[in-house]
Amino acid sequence: MRTFFAAACALALAGFGAAAHAQQVTYPAPTFRGGNTDWQVVLSTRQTDLSVVYRLRIQQAADPLSSDLRQRSAATGEYELTGTIGVEKTSVTVKIVPVPLGGACTIDNGLMGDAYGRFAYSIKVIPEKSKPISTRAAHKPWPAEWSGCGNFTLD
Repeated sequence: MRTFFAAACALALAGFGAAAHAQQVTYPAPTFRGGNTDWQVVLSTRQTDLSVVYRLRIQQAADPLSSDLRQRSAATGEYELTGTIGVEKTSVTVKIVPVPLGGACTIDNGLMGDAYGRFAYSIKVIPEKSKPISTRAAHKPWPAEWSGCGNFTLD
């Protein structure tokens, strides 16, 4: 009888887990915070429509940049999002990859973590090369990518 009860509970929990997973967005937490010594990004999930937006602080732009992001297919445990960047509205790709078990993600100053703990993910923000709309562009040319580390957080 105990075996039957345990099996029934396990099946019920598995069914509940599958139903809950089907309702979740593929992005695993409300916020991702990351970057490096010279740039920072916060990716937030809007609760109204479960879309993801970024807020990027970089040396090449005087003001923070922000835009909506769309999720694309990625390997299990990885996240790939695309959107636009800058006044030119060129495309940008954000790739978030988990740090391998036993590995470490280190930013330029040697830190392997921050207030949210040891970095669990590496992140790359890859802007498409663009030609400024005018000679008075609002930013300096971007590098090929910004790479760093970060974590998913609940705030």
